[in-house]
Amino acid sequence: MNHIHLKKISLKATILALFLIIATIISFVFGWQLFYTNKHLSKDSINSHIGSIVQNIDNTLKNNEALHFGIINILGGINQNKKEHWDENFSTYIEILKARSSIYAIYTGYEDNSFYEIINLDIDANLRASYHADLQDKWLLIKIDGQNIAQRELSFFDSQLRLTAKKLEPNSYESSQRTWYQMALSGENAIKTLPYKFSHIDTSGITFSKRLENSKNVVSIDVLIEDFRNSLKNLIDTDSLELFLFKQDGTLISSVAENEALFKQFYDKENIDKFLEAQILPIHGKNYIVQIAPLQNGANEEYLALFGDYDKIIAPYNQTTFRLLAIFALTYLLMLPIILYFSRIIVKPIFELVGESNKIKERKYNTISKVESNIIEVSVLSDAFLDMSQSIYEYQNSLEEKVEERTQELKLKNEELYKISVTDKLTGIYNRVKLDKSLQENMKLSLSQGSRFAVIIMDIDFFKKINDNFGHQVGDDVLQECAQILTHTVSDKGIIGRWGGEEFLVICPETDLTNAQQLALQINQAIKAHPFSTYPHRVTMSVGVSGYQAGIEKYDEIVSNADKALYKAKENGRDRVEVN
Repeated sequence: MNHIHLKKISLKATILALFLIIATIISFVFGWQLFYTNKHLSKDSINSHIGSIVQNIDNTLKNNEALHFGIINILGGINQNKKEHWDENFSTYIEILKARSSIYAIYTGYEDNSFYEIINLDIDANLRASYHADLQDKWLLIKIDGQNIAQRELSFFDSQLRLTAKKLEPNSYESSQRTWYQMALSGENAIKTLPYKFSHIDTSGITFSKRLENSKNVVSIDVLIEDFRNSLKNLIDTDSLELFLFKQDGTLISSVAENEALFKQFYDKENIDKFLEAQILPIHGKNYIVQIAPLQNGANEEYLALFGDYDKIIAPYNQTTFRLLAIFALTYLLMLPIILYFSRIIVKPIFELVGESNKIKERKYNTISKVESNIIEVSVLSDAFLDMSQSIYEYQNSLEEKVEERTQELKLKNEELYKISVTDKLTGIYNRVKLDKSLQENMKLSLSQGSRFAVIIMDIDFFKKINDNFGHQVGDDVLQECAQILTHTVSDKGIIGRWGGEEFLVICPETDLTNAQQLALQINQAIKAHPFSTYPHRVTMSVGVSGYQAGIEKYDEIVSNADKALYKAKENGRDRVEVN
């Protein structure tokens, strides 16, 4: 058999020829367009980019402000007007401070100059020195009794909320004379102050405040300006952009800038509207792209001013233009001598090789054949396909079995991880995460379909005495056995979980208050009748019951009503069920 010996040439050279054909057309079309229109297109792109940044920053600031207003409105709804209930706010304030590192302090000012405040001592290194706190101290509780305004009580707590120290010191602070207090009393809605210098920390901040219902008492949170600054830094390139947040009267609220004097040199309130669209502006011999955008904050009249270094911003566009033009010119010069020859020999073997590769993809290994080509790389690659197809066939069967095995293992692990994520480690029942999700689901059904559900919240009476007198291990045993009793008593009538500490929560879907109360009484009796394994005395529970009613829009209100009923049970002697 006679064999035809084809002349071999490099695939690299063949691909180069095809590239040069395409490059000729691109060089002619895009080279002309970039040369004549680049600067105009660059400006348009910069304007669009700056507008996008301004919009992102606007949304970020509005979201942050909405979050802080949301927190203060929630506090306004749960805060107690009477000083006798001060300590009921302690855990709520702590949880909020833990969740939002930007919040410096939460406090309540009263009409008679009484004052209740919790401060996060980790917010600034100087705070501990200012209050003479130890390194172990995490939280500071300040109390001022309006009946004895000349002194204040300072209580220090560690990260586990254990009291580490308590002391009295002279006081000159009068909350009713503070700006935030007076602003909050001017209306029913939450307010925020202008930035001001905090008294015990070397930074500035903003106070969000709200008047408590039917009183002249005010709850507030302090937010660090640094929180705004960090939000802004994440949204801009600080190497070429400088950002200023200011009020219409020129008051600078915050900035991300090396030179804040730049804003003062520029500011002129009569010309603000001129820069609602990006403008190129020379300032002290340097060109800036400047854009101002009003924030949608109602009467607050706040604005963002973005200053971009024009030369730095446009430099990448200019560099790209010249680089592309150079590449196109070089490509054009190189492609002419070889275009005709290589264009004839590239298409056919490439398509044949693609066809053979598709056979591998379709697992038709026994139909693969060698592609005859004068391109060396195509010929070598065709031989490799023949050897590879058999190897892939054998390996693929083994791999599919392993993948199936690993998939089943991963599925089991995921199921195990999910169970851990919604289970309380000590008691083995659901945790707060699962309970919150179930409350949200039941509330959604109630709002959309009008279905009823009830909540039972219970607290072990005098649990602290159990821990104090018998130790935490006995306390843990009591919690575990209480969880077992609840599981057995409630069975399929509700969803059981540990709400926190010695508190448990039962969510009863499709249950009215009457049936929920009956179940609560059964729980109360079952706990009381149970002989505990390591605790020698009888254990009782105070139980509060509440349920969905028309007009309630958030499940927090139902839980709050049940919590109020629980406190009523405590006040009425404990070991009882109350309904709200």
